[in-house]
Amino acid sequence: MGSAALRQQSPKGGPEERNEVRLTEQTRYALRVMATCAMSHPDIVRVADIAQATGLTEFTVFKLLKIATKTGLIVSTRGRRGGIHLRIDPRFITVGYVIRKFEPRFQECAPAAQMHCRDDDVDRLEVRTNQAIGQGYNAFLKELDMISIQSLLEGRGLAPAHGLN
Repeated sequence: MGSAALRQQSPKGGPEERNEVRLTEQTRYALRVMATCAMSHPDIVRVADIAQATGLTEFTVFKLLKIATKTGLIVSTRGRRGGIHLRIDPRFITVGYVIRKFEPRFQECAPAAQMHCRDDDVDRLEVRTNQAIGQGYNAFLKELDMISIQSLLEGRGLAPAHGLN
């Protein structure tokens, strides 16, 4: 799966690609799958219906559900009347929480906690650079922690969520 860069207007008015934070297509797809499940919450939804609603392949949906189930976002039910449903009310699942679960590479690069550390063995400029990146990363996720999956569905000013983050 590819990635989508955050874009910002340059001073000249055109879009400027920002490489500081990149979300994979997988994460964007995960948000779409979560929103599709939220539309039917608390009812069970079939994977085929999610695939059709999102335009994703069933294989892709299954890959996403494996992660979502492991992280406790989704509950799956087997059998003739089986399917999946959100474990938590979509008002309490934030976009930031989903991103944290589907973007482990952010932790692999340098967790925010490590970016804020002060280590005498490390070059001072490197420490300050890591602190700046850590602050930006935390601000990015803090902002997305204010947006619930339910808010994405309703499109009403992306109201704050008061749940998982």
